[in-house]
Amino acid sequence: MKKICSAILIVLILGAWCGVALADALDQGREMARSGQLNAAAEFFNRYVQGHPDDKKLTPEALAWNGRILDAMADFLTGEAEKKCYWGREKARSPECMQREADTLNAKYGTGAFQYEHAVLFIYYTGSHYRQIISQFAKSGFAPEAEFYLLLHNLSGHPDVVLPKIKAFLSKYPKGDWHRRGLLLWARANEDIWFIHRKWSWVIYNDQVAPEELMIRAEPYRQEALKTYQQLMKDKDTFEGNAAAREYAALSASQDDNVVYSIVNDSSPGTLAAWGVSAPPQMPAQTREQRKGTSSNP
Repeated sequence: MKKICSAILIVLILGAWCGVALADALDQGREMARSGQLNAAAEFFNRYVQGHPDDKKLTPEALAWNGRILDAMADFLTGEAEKKCYWGREKARSPECMQREADTLNAKYGTGAFQYEHAVLFIYYTGSHYRQIISQFAKSGFAPEAEFYLLLHNLSGHPDVVLPKIKAFLSKYPKGDWHRRGLLLWARANEDIWFIHRKWSWVIYNDQVAPEELMIRAEPYRQEALKTYQQLMKDKDTFEGNAAAREYAALSASQDDNVVYSIVNDSSPGTLAAWGVSAPPQMPAQTREQRKGTSSNP
């Protein structure tokens, strides 16, 4: 009997050890990300992806963490590049210097991960790791996150172009967390359209549109947003339900939340943290005064 119990105990210990070993492969990176060590976390996940390119279990998660972190760091990385190119001793003051900084990031995190946009002096994250998830790990549990991220950052244009994209996402994910996030996006996009119609309109005849006409064109979108917020509010214990309650209260009083998530070129969908996804909050670039005497490693 003792031998049987000892054998069972050994099996349980070995099984637990193996389970921990598998579960902990990304734990160090997760902990660094959650504690705010974003540079170190991004490098950790990047190394894991490079060392395990075909790991269907953990590589999709590592790619997703890279996407979350690098998106959240874009402002900070742009600020560090500006510090070197415009405020440093050499004072290069040239687009070529900023482009070199973007190239350096791409050498570390993969071709096309970052792109420098000279018109706005910004180095932005392109979502390349999410595209890799879709192309290489389309059946993984992180594919919906990847699709949602890329959808968020591809929503500028006429409502007749933008809204069908969100509808397609909702159809692909008809229930669960990602359906709720899609509904929140649907509501916010309709609120955006209401705001823009109310202010400007999409088509101006004879260089003038009466304010009353703008309000008439805008109202159906406000009503659609309100209806969708009400639907989400039924799940009051969810992130989306809480967000919907706040935004419904403002919109029902014909007030907006001062954020344009979609439609216009300078829209700001925010990081995935703004949509209830476990992601680092956006790291803002430091001011010139804040940078004096500080480290470049967040």
